[in-house]
Amino acid sequence: MVKEMTKNLKAVKASLIISILILSVIAIFTPVSTVSAADRIKLFSFNSYIDIVYDPAPLNEDLQIEKSINIPLTIKYKTDIPERFLPLMPWQLKNIILYGSMIGPMQKIHIEVVDSPDWADIYISQPDNFANIPDETTEVEITTSLVISPYEEAPAKPASIVLQVETETIGRINGVTFKETVPFTPSFIPTVSLSTDKPIRTIGPHESVNFEITVRNNANKKIRVTPKIVGDYSDWTPTINPSFDDIEAGQERVFTYSIIAPFDFGWHNEIESFEIDFTAQIFPLREEAAVGGPYPFYLRVNNYGFSTPGFEVITLLAALFFVGIILRKKFSN
Repeated sequence: MVKEMTKNLKAVKASLIISILILSVIAIFTPVSTVSAADRIKLFSFNSYIDIVYDPAPLNEDLQIEKSINIPLTIKYKTDIPERFLPLMPWQLKNIILYGSMIGPMQKIHIEVVDSPDWADIYISQPDNFANIPDETTEVEITTSLVISPYEEAPAKPASIVLQVETETIGRINGVTFKETVPFTPSFIPTVSLSTDKPIRTIGPHESVNFEITVRNNANKKIRVTPKIVGDYSDWTPTINPSFDDIEAGQERVFTYSIIAPFDFGWHNEIESFEIDFTAQIFPLREEAAVGGPYPFYLRVNNYGFSTPGFEVITLLAALFFVGIILRKKFSN
């Protein structure tokens, strides 16, 4: 009776092995695209999982223009293949069932930038990587880097990069596509250009003159430009309007600097210089943002010359008068 039970047990084992082999053959030769998701699970189809891990701290600060920053990326890859999948089966046959080949293949993990602004150089240092296919108890980690270098024209406002990681479908192992959004902000470059048509004017005593100063925003964001009169010119009654202006990137505004010459200006050959300093701040204003400037701008005025006879002329006439008297007395004697 023991012999008979042993025979029956062997027969059951043999039947199980044959059943597994039949299912394996069906799994191998059944196209994945012709069956539903539920059927694929029954046919030993397993899923892949991807995650991207990086340190966001370097991106929490504004990125410097025309300088590269390297962001290390860790790609974590795993599957839901059971740890003890078909434990009694030879590994060669198990690989054929899982991968369609006796030798276990390497999984290709491809990462790329699928969406990014066109005002920066952005790329993955090592886009293609290869790894052994893990089961549910293990996880493969691959390291690469995201390189970001904003151009000079990069606007100082939040932007984002979309990364995509893909794995291939290999045998019964389904491929996967995973996306990750990486935010960043280029730094603010507070620069302006200043110009005027007539930086030198000629005026007389108590005459007024207006200088129109054009300020162009060369920064990569909207800025607030504030002028400041440098020096003590109280006797010229200097004013500048407006007291500040908010200028969009690439746009221009006109500031008017007005002065009135004092009464004593113009009796001699004089030149007076004036300095106006301009500063640029990011707008809306932020305390931690860089401030551009001051950018100095110089204007000059000179006089017409002698508007009425001055003391020099009077002195000259007096000297000639006295010389004439002396000569007259001399010749009369």
